[in-house]
Amino acid sequence: MTDQSLSHAAARNLHLPRPVIGQTTLNLIVAAYIMAVLNTGFWARLMQIFPTSALQPALFGLGIFGLTLFCLELLGPWRLQRPVAALLVLISAGAHYFERSYGVLIDREMVRNVMETTVTESQHLLTGSAVMWIGLTGVLPAALIFWPRLRQVGALHQLWRWPLGVALSLAVLVGALFGDYKAFSAALRERHDLMAAYQPGATLTALVRYGREQWKTADPVARPIGTDARPGPFLAAADKPVLLVIFAGETARAQNWGLNGYARNTTPGLAARGVLNFPDVTACGTSTAVSLPCMFSALAASDYSRDGFLGQENLLDVLIHAGLTVEWHDNNTGDQRIAARSGWARVDAALDPAACAIECTDEVFLPLIRDRLASITTDTVLVLHMIGSHGPAYHLRYPAARAQFAPACQTAQFAECSIDQIVNSYDNTILETDHVLSQTIDLLAASDRVLPGMIFVSDHGESLGEDGLYLHAAPKFMAPEVQTRVPMVMWLAPAFQTALGLDLPCLQQAAQAPASHDILFHSVLGLLDITTSLRDPALDLGGACRVARAG
Repeated sequence: MTDQSLSHAAARNLHLPRPVIGQTTLNLIVAAYIMAVLNTGFWARLMQIFPTSALQPALFGLGIFGLTLFCLELLGPWRLQRPVAALLVLISAGAHYFERSYGVLIDREMVRNVMETTVTESQHLLTGSAVMWIGLTGVLPAALIFWPRLRQVGALHQLWRWPLGVALSLAVLVGALFGDYKAFSAALRERHDLMAAYQPGATLTALVRYGREQWKTADPVARPIGTDARPGPFLAAADKPVLLVIFAGETARAQNWGLNGYARNTTPGLAARGVLNFPDVTACGTSTAVSLPCMFSALAASDYSRDGFLGQENLLDVLIHAGLTVEWHDNNTGDQRIAARSGWARVDAALDPAACAIECTDEVFLPLIRDRLASITTDTVLVLHMIGSHGPAYHLRYPAARAQFAPACQTAQFAECSIDQIVNSYDNTILETDHVLSQTIDLLAASDRVLPGMIFVSDHGESLGEDGLYLHAAPKFMAPEVQTRVPMVMWLAPAFQTALGLDLPCLQQAAQAPASHDILFHSVLGLLDITTSLRDPALDLGGACRVARAG
C-alpha cells in the first residue's frame, strides 16, 4: 500500500461515525431540544401558574411537547424533514435570545417591526452576544440535524408514516391538555403570555398573521375622508402663513420626562420656554408600526387596525384637502405609509454633517426648519419623524458633549451595562430631544415671516429593565405602563394664538386632563381652524379653546 493510500485510510478512520436513526427519533430529539433549551421563558411562566403542583406543569408541558412534535411532523414530511427541523430550531433560538436578553415576546407587530426596520437598526440588535448565543443554541444544533443518516424508506412507507406521525403527535397534545382541561383552559384564557412565550409556535403564528395581513392590504385603496375640509374664518383671515411643526417623537416615556415631575431635570429647555405640557397621555400602541399610523389616523385607538388605517385617508390628506402644504421628513424607519399620497423624504448628512458624524441625531432637523422659515409662502404643516430615544444604541442618539448623566452605557449590548448606566444613557437621549425642541422653539419665535406653532408627542414608551423587560413593542395586553404612557408638549407663538383665536388659559387647563393619541388628529385640525365634519369636539383642544371672532 502506498503512503498516499495509508494517509487516506487514516483520515477515514478519524471520521466520526454517522449514526443511522429513524425519522421519528430525529423529531423526538429535536422537539426535546427545543422544549428543554429554547423555551425557558415558557417553563418559567408555567411554573408561576402552577407553583404548588408538579403534575400539572408536567402534563401541560407534555401537551406542548406534543404540539412541537406536531409542527415538526406536519411541516416536515420526508425530504423536507431536516430543513424544516433546522429552520424551527433557528427560529426558536432567535426568539429565545431576544426574550432572554430584552424580555421581548414575538407577535405580529414585532414581526412587522423586524420586517420594516432599517439596516442600521438591525445592526444594533445583532450584537456580538446575539451572534454567539444564536450560533451556539441555533446554528450549531441546526447543523447537527444533518449529521446522522436517516434510515432509508420508500415513498410507499411515507404515505402512511406522515399522517400517522401527525395524528399521534396531535393525540399527545389533546390527551395531555384534556388531562386537566378545566385548569389548563383557565390558564390559557387568563395568561396569554404563556403561549406567547412558546417557541416556535408563537413566532410561526405571528408570521402567519403578518403574512395574512400583508396579503389583505397589499394594494389598498384609501377611501377619501375630510373632503369638506376648508380654512375657517381665523385661518382664512391670517395675515401671514401659518407654520405648524409636528415632531413625532420616538420612544420617549412619560416617566423620564422632566416636566412630568421626574427626579432628574431632563427637560430644562422646555421648562424655560413655558410650553404646554400634557402629563397624562396614553399611546395607541407599543411600537412605531402601530402608534405612528394610529395617531395620524381618524380612527380611535379602540377601533384601530392596520387594514382600517390603510383603507382610508389620514390627517395629512385632510390638511391637503384644506389647501395646506404638508411635508414629512424622516430620521427613523420611514413614514409607515402615512405620507403615501403626499410623499416624504429622509434626512441625511447633506443637511448637517456634524449632526450625522456616526448616525444622524435629531439636530439634523434644525437646518431644515431654518430653510422652511426663510422660504414658505403658504400655510404649512411640517411633520418631523425623530430617532429620539430609540434603543438599544441610546449612546448614538446624542453628542457626547451634551451628555449630563454618567456613567452612561456606551454599547447596544445591555448585558455589558448596569441598569443605572442604561438609564443614564436613556436620560441623555431625553435631554437631546429637549435640546432639539428648545432650539426649534427659538427658531420659530425669532421669525417674523410666519405664525409658528409646535407639537411634540412620542409614539410609545420604553422599558429600562423593570421586571426584566427592555426596549418596547410588548404585546398590548401585557405591556407595562412605561411602554404606554408618553410625553406630549405644545408651543404656540403669541401671534399664532392671536391670529387663530386661541385662549391660552383654556389650553393650559385642557392639557392637564387625561388624554391619548386620539386627540392629535382632531386637535391639529382645531388648532389650525380647519373646518370639517370629521372634527370631534370631544377630542379637539383647539376648537374647544377658540374665542369668538370679533366683528
